[in-house]
Amino acid sequence: MKKSILFLILIFSIMYLPENSFSQRIVLQEGFESSGFNADSLPTRWFKLDNDGTNPGFPLAVWSVRDSGSNFPGVNAIIHSRAHTGTRGVSIPWRAGDPIADDWLFTDSMTIQAGDSLIFWMLHGTPEDLALTNYIDTMQVHVCAEQDPLLSIAKLGTIRSLDSNNNWKEVKFDLSAFSGQRIFLAFRFYMNTTVDGLWCNIDDIFVGNRSAVGITQTGTNIPDKFSLNQNYPNPFNPNTKISFDLARSSNVNLTVFNSVGQKVMSLFEGYKPAGSYIATFDGSSLASGTYYYRLETDFFTETKKMQLIK
Repeated sequence: MKKSILFLILIFSIMYLPENSFSQRIVLQEGFESSGFNADSLPTRWFKLDNDGTNPGFPLAVWSVRDSGSNFPGVNAIIHSRAHTGTRGVSIPWRAGDPIADDWLFTDSMTIQAGDSLIFWMLHGTPEDLALTNYIDTMQVHVCAEQDPLLSIAKLGTIRSLDSNNNWKEVKFDLSAFSGQRIFLAFRFYMNTTVDGLWCNIDDIFVGNRSAVGITQTGTNIPDKFSLNQNYPNPFNPNTKISFDLARSSNVNLTVFNSVGQKVMSLFEGYKPAGSYIATFDGSSLASGTYYYRLETDFFTETKKMQLIK
């Protein structure tokens, strides 16, 4: 009898868990800071392919994880690789091909579920802080059955840089169409470098579901005012909790920024009923430093500071 009662309590608890009470689904979270690297200077089980094979004079002008500020082989000395956060990113220069660059970067395999997305940050094309001829870059994103260009299942898109004054930008692709499939993601630098092409820098790659996860409602009381509380613990390594109160139902945007104001992670973006909530922030892909988290609602906005120490 006791076992039957406990079983019924368990079933009841699962059925009535608060909305979005499960932690966020993370399939891949790569900031290139501390992961294992293979002989090709890529994360373990990643793979790069020089598909054009037409620039033997610059054999190191390929996809590689580089420290921010590193020189590119055969490229103007004022152009250095860059990271979106931390000290490392993965990058490739225009010298990768002559006259055509066709270079592929493959992730390890992963199995996708409905609601998963690919989110990453990229800088390509002539940046605003360098006095250069304005060159255009494009990069393709593919879903592949294996680490092979011939086994591309779908091209998610081609991302073209601005004509000039480029900055880091966040790129998102919905992967729900590949639910239940084992796939590889591929980044393809495909340029006629006699006409255009400068570089491509990628950082902070995430695959998983952030659309309505990582947030839990605590209790059933309605707060009498909006508030954003100090994270705990603080300083933290690598996880911390962020709690906030909504006095009225509202659209909610909970975002983390680095010390120079660049967005590094969106913890939640969507609609929430009035109530008290807590979110988990995982900083394992980020470097030590000062970060800021901001709560934006239809009626209230506040920002607080937190410290990540590794």
